[in-house]
Amino acid sequence: MARPSASRRFHPGRGAHVRAYILLLNVVLRLGPAHCGGRTLVRPYDRHVVPIFAAMRAGPLSVLLLRLGLVAAVYALIRLLFVWHNAALFPDVPGSAYLGGIRFDLFAIAWINLPWVLLVLAVPRPGRSMARVQTTVFVLLNGLFVVANVGDIGYYGFTLKRSTADLLNIMTSGGDLVGLLPAFLRDFWYLFLLLIALFVLLALGYRAIGRLDAGHSIAVPWRIGWRVVALALLVLASRGGTQLIPLQPLDAARYGGPALVPVVLNTPYTLLMSFGKPALTKRTYLSQEVADRWWPVVHHFPYVPTPSHSEQVSGPPPPPDRPNVVVIILESFSALYSGTLSGGESHMPFLDSLMAHGQNYTQAYANGRRSIDAVPAILASIPHLMEETFTSSPYASLPITSLAKVLGLEGYSTSFYHGGRNGTMGFDGFARAAGFSRYVGMNEYPDAKADFDGHWGIRDRPFLQFWAQELAREQEPFLSTIFTLSSHHPYNLPAEEAERFAGGTQAIHPTLRYTDDALRRFFETARTMPWYTNTLFVITADHTADLERTGIHGDLPIDYWVPLLYLAPWLPADTLPNITQHIDILPSILLNIGYEKPFFSFGQVPVGNGAMHGAIWYANGLYTITSDRMQLQFDGEQVVGTKLLAEFAPGEEREAHERDLLQLLQAAIQQYTHQMTAGTLVIQGTAE
Repeated sequence: MARPSASRRFHPGRGAHVRAYILLLNVVLRLGPAHCGGRTLVRPYDRHVVPIFAAMRAGPLSVLLLRLGLVAAVYALIRLLFVWHNAALFPDVPGSAYLGGIRFDLFAIAWINLPWVLLVLAVPRPGRSMARVQTTVFVLLNGLFVVANVGDIGYYGFTLKRSTADLLNIMTSGGDLVGLLPAFLRDFWYLFLLLIALFVLLALGYRAIGRLDAGHSIAVPWRIGWRVVALALLVLASRGGTQLIPLQPLDAARYGGPALVPVVLNTPYTLLMSFGKPALTKRTYLSQEVADRWWPVVHHFPYVPTPSHSEQVSGPPPPPDRPNVVVIILESFSALYSGTLSGGESHMPFLDSLMAHGQNYTQAYANGRRSIDAVPAILASIPHLMEETFTSSPYASLPITSLAKVLGLEGYSTSFYHGGRNGTMGFDGFARAAGFSRYVGMNEYPDAKADFDGHWGIRDRPFLQFWAQELAREQEPFLSTIFTLSSHHPYNLPAEEAERFAGGTQAIHPTLRYTDDALRRFFETARTMPWYTNTLFVITADHTADLERTGIHGDLPIDYWVPLLYLAPWLPADTLPNITQHIDILPSILLNIGYEKPFFSFGQVPVGNGAMHGAIWYANGLYTITSDRMQLQFDGEQVVGTKLLAEFAPGEEREAHERDLLQLLQAAIQQYTHQMTAGTLVIQGTAE
């Protein structure tokens, strides 16, 4: 065989960079054997190297990777829009958060597209029928999760957490989704247009990428090799990298800190990670004796008058024997919109006026960001400390200690009122499980057609008046709870009411003033009834919504800050700065009515025991505890962030406070996970 001439050999030297570039064109652009001046270049590589790389470039592997890359580009775009839409919550996002998000995107994309990838591996160059099947599977699988991802662009502002699997239960309960869809289309029309555009992009992009495969034959070894490479890349992406443990939600905090975890994550990832996952893992940080000391769950207090912050000389009179208890849960009444609590403009003037006549807590916090989390916390002292809401978790069937069960055993008649459709958010089911003897919803309201708000249920003014008349027929003593709804998105009022309560800077403001006026009229009616003077009223909000982030209250955890007022003739009027939370309502009520039997509660009475107290919640894989001095975030293994809320006086140790706050949070988590998984949420004989 004749030796190739020097001009035909490929070796470093004269013109080597030109020949290398031509080789690159062969590999990347799949031009086949290159020619220059009638002579074939890089002949030694054409037979072995070029066919393999050419197959990667324009063959099934390249098409597969480009199509998945298209989905990754869609996820990246959605993340940018998520940050833009929620800019007040994420004012300064570093590039590391976006780069870190790619790992979570690839993780979700790998798992979601597994069925489609298997189809492609089996039939990489399909005929017309199979091509339609593959296209349909690709667009539907990815489209379904793109809907969830885009939905959280708007929904995150309400919940402050990426959606998890329990969202499906919330959306499908009570038939609210169908009724609210027109309002969502009106208020978030741009998200629906975005969804349409993304579906079109996925479908057209899928088809265009498919045309890049010229259909050339593939070398026999590479017919197996490209499949091996595809599976290897899929496995790598489905683990989130080469690390020992697959990618976990808590890893998101590495890319910008705990505040940016929602940016790094994506909703398809959080949905996948919560499907079929055990709701709780038992966590042990302390000996049980120490945990009981830091965060007791069994309570027993013979009646002692609630201490007054002003330390009055003469104590309050004891409560009457078995007084009535009325719990009013106001939809979305943030403390930020109370003039008394925030010092700003009041959008709840009547509630502010009531605060001067009862025990008003100025640092009260919700334990969650959704109505469905608030009801178990307020009425059964069960905080939201897991991905799922309690009512849809495996623990929902456990015997629980609730106000209705405790007081029902004392001879109380019990009722729960909510003007929404029966079944909304599972309130009626929880009311039955919690021991309420009556649930009154939209179905039981006598003139539902006339007073229906068009979205959620019965407007607050007529429903609160209806409730007042119903209470007059209750057998005393009674426990009755009402949950309002008019100040819930989409914030619609009748034309005359919208004009009367117009004003403010947020869409929620007129509805807050409307419900506040409905509350005023309820009390006007209630004061005329004989049961009124024998009743303890507890007024709070389920959560906050649509906050105006001016920065004035940047030193407070305003996203969970709610009003909390205890009002009764035997309670001294006082302003209490103690940290408290929804789960403290149950033990506080039992103390204030003179209940003397032992009972189970994750909450505590927030005054009088001298112990450190903190409000707790869970979101985006992080536990948070707030004291009056500091907010601390914990991922279950280590502290990932602290925020100073108040300066420490000279001689006080910040480190000691942080250490104690962490131990308090660890005790709360341990008690919650141990008691929940063991099913020990009652004391025998008290709340069965």
